[in-house]
Amino acid sequence: MAMNFKIFDSKGIAAKYAADLVRKQMNNNPTSIIAFAMNDEQDFFYRALIEDVTKNPVDASQIHVFDYDKNEASFKQMGIVTEQLHKADRNGSLQHDVKKVKTKENKGKLTMLVTTFNADGSIGYREVNADNEEGLLTAREVIVLVTGPDKAKAVKRLYETAESQTTFEAANLKGHRMVTVILDNEAAQGLPADIREYYRSLFS
Repeated sequence: MAMNFKIFDSKGIAAKYAADLVRKQMNNNPTSIIAFAMNDEQDFFYRALIEDVTKNPVDASQIHVFDYDKNEASFKQMGIVTEQLHKADRNGSLQHDVKKVKTKENKGKLTMLVTTFNADGSIGYREVNADNEEGLLTAREVIVLVTGPDKAKAVKRLYETAESQTTFEAANLKGHRMVTVILDNEAAQGLPADIREYYRSLFS
């Protein structure tokens, strides 16, 4: 399986871990292009990200954000300038839109996708073309936050579904070279007990 699971005891801790990965990306690459499609995970996640960036400020002056969550206020709190905060078109091509913000430094490539998958396994938003080269999986790195008991069945299906199976959208994550799936304990119940134990974070 070409993905890394991280399991935490609570939704809040899982969100903080995901937020810290994103903040570190912003800090390490101040010309990042990042797409956010958090859907029902956004409240906990954005709260954690704002808190992290407030404690550990980053230079966000060159970071481009594509926002599927329509959460402009949160990104402005983090220091994302208006000109580089883009309202993502759920019916458009993210790959095409990213090329419009190409600079010498960012090369017009999506650096990171920060997302979730829903109880039915659809990634972020159903309208987003997540399962082909025009979609979100063109990102160099994918961070997936999945929490709650209603998603345990989707996690189970993700674990059991073959990489080449394309009707279950979340399974396309297995074909990506760099994916971290961050789970709380409730969502992780979809994994076999031995797998849960193997992937459980030392910091849970």
